[in-house]
Amino acid sequence: MADRLLMIYNADAGLVNGAMDLLHKMLRPETYACRLCGVTYGLTGMKRAWARTVAALPYPVEFLHRDEWALTVQDRDIALPAIVLERDGALDMLVSAEDFDSIETLTALQALLSARLGLEGKALGQR
Repeated sequence: MADRLLMIYNADAGLVNGAMDLLHKMLRPETYACRLCGVTYGLTGMKRAWARTVAALPYPVEFLHRDEWALTVQDRDIALPAIVLERDGALDMLVSAEDFDSIETLTALQALLSARLGLEGKALGQR
């Protein structure tokens, strides 16, 4: 199995769920449960700076919603949202739900992810 980064949202997949999440983020962003989505998406979709960051990462990236994560991964109970590096089936937590509690901006997430991947000094799409 190839190494990959898993970006796991604390939200469920689907059009209706996405619309409800968007309304929640617009009306009460401070209570929205998914900080990964909160800092990487705007009202019209993924932020360009985050798209550039993802494209610059040294691993393939897979985005999963909590319901998709539950269906594809067995016996791996982790708090969400999370960014995890999967290597040969083993998981290495890079950015935990606890980390997301203190991440307020996209720049902060980019810096933390860069540091955890040992990529300090690389732009990772920051502009």
